[in-house]
Amino acid sequence: MSFDDEWERAKAWAMGDGPARMRVNHLVASGGGSGTLAARRDDLGRVSHAAYKLHGGLRSAGGHAKANSKAAGAELTTDHFATGAALTRVVDTWQTQVDTLLEACAHISNHLDYSAKRYGEEDAKIESGMHDARKRLMTPSRIAEYYR
Repeated sequence: MSFDDEWERAKAWAMGDGPARMRVNHLVASGGGSGTLAARRDDLGRVSHAAYKLHGGLRSAGGHAKANSKAAGAELTTDHFATGAALTRVVDTWQTQVDTLLEACAHISNHLDYSAKRYGEEDAKIESGMHDARKRLMTPSRIAEYYR
């Protein structure tokens, strides 16, 4: 079966009359939301804070056994056990993975903090700078009405 055939079959199944249906590539006409992206600063702040807390916890917990494992690997290597070098490689690989995850958490937290700040600045700029012909303040939601 080709991808196109399989995709059409999946769409037909998803659009069926079951209790939970998937809507593919369209906006629900009645009561399904506005179809616009909404980024609320408090939501961004909560996710950012969670990433920050994860970063702090991982920094301490991620290296918990590093020193002892490295020492054990070195001692086993000195005693000519092959598991010594393997243990050392495991510790190094683990630390690389922890460092990558720490970097991702920091990036997420910093990016969301920056985004929340920029959204607020942009909204303030739009609110203070745009009025319609009747001198009504043009908020982002009112501007979005023109694009429907």
